[in-house]
Amino acid sequence: MKRWLIPATVAAAAFVFGGSALGQLRADFGRFEYENNCLACHGAKGRGDGYFAEYLKLPMPDLTTVTQRNGGVFPADRMQRIIDGREELKGHGPRHMPIWGAHYNDRAREYFKGTAYDSEAYIRVRVLSLVDYLYSIQNQR
Repeated sequence: MKRWLIPATVAAAAFVFGGSALGQLRADFGRFEYENNCLACHGAKGRGDGYFAEYLKLPMPDLTTVTQRNGGVFPADRMQRIIDGREELKGHGPRHMPIWGAHYNDRAREYFKGTAYDSEAYIRVRVLSLVDYLYSIQNQR
């Protein structure tokens, strides 16, 4: 896959469908990533009540209150590092959440095997989509 293909496709979609459709596509992509990778533990609404949460040692945080718990500011960079997980967060102890950056990297290697595709772009798009979705559900009680 060519490096320019994804940005060109997004630009073409923006031109054809207009800005509102692109915004909807972005929101749907983040929701899709959340539903496929996070819902089991964090719950459908992000409140920490997923069907798998009862089997975990630590309680799941309410992801709809991240901004509130951070003094009214959504910590996008920190959320990105937590989701990606490949960077050790000092003072946070052992990781209990899957390292999605490594998972996406493995998936990118499989999808783009034998090409010059940059797997980091694939990882960033998915992680940032999740961060964007988490931002969109803040204070939804």
